[in-house]
Amino acid sequence: MRRVVQGTRLLLCAALLAAVAGCATTESAPDGGSLKEDQGLLVVRITCNTTMRLSYQEFSPETNFGSRFTENMIGSKGALSILPGEKVWVLPVDAGEYMWSKVEMGNQFANLHTSNRFRVFPNTITYIGDINIQVVDRRFRVRATDREYEMREYIRNTYPAYSKSMKFEKVMSELRMR
Repeated sequence: MRRVVQGTRLLLCAALLAAVAGCATTESAPDGGSLKEDQGLLVVRITCNTTMRLSYQEFSPETNFGSRFTENMIGSKGALSILPGEKVWVLPVDAGEYMWSKVEMGNQFANLHTSNRFRVFPNTITYIGDINIQVVDRRFRVRATDREYEMREYIRNTYPAYSKSMKFEKVMSELRMR
C-alpha cells in the first residue's frame, strides 16, 4: 500500500511539473539584448480576435499520437499568449527549422503539426510574415500575409540596435489547418 501511495505521489508530481513546463510563454526580446552564438530573432506580427495560445517547436515532417502527447505533457519549444488585437513578436530562437504546432483557445484547439515550416537563421532577423487568426463559429481561420516593408520599418524604429547589427531575412510561413 505504501508503494502505491508513493508511486501515485511521484506520478502526480511529474504531471504537475509537466503541466507547469507546458505553460511557459515567450515574450519579445528587449532591443540589443545579447543572443547566443547560434541564435537569431524570429519576427512575426499576429492579429487575432480572441485570447489564445500559439505554440511552436522543431519541425518534424510527421506527427503521430506520441509526438502530440509529448507536446501536451512536456510542452513545446515556445508558446505565445495572444490577446485580441495586433502584436509584433521579436523572439530570440535557436537557429533551425520550426513549425507552429498548436493553436488553443479555452477547451478548443487545432494541431498545426507538419502543415507549416519556417526557418530561423543565426545572427539574423527572420521575418516569417503576418499571421491572422480568427475564430468564427468555433472554427479557426489562419492565414499568413507578407507585409515585409512595414515590418522592416517597425524593426528599424523599435529595435534600432538589432536593426543595425543584424541582417534582415524574409522566410514566409505557410499555414494550413489539418
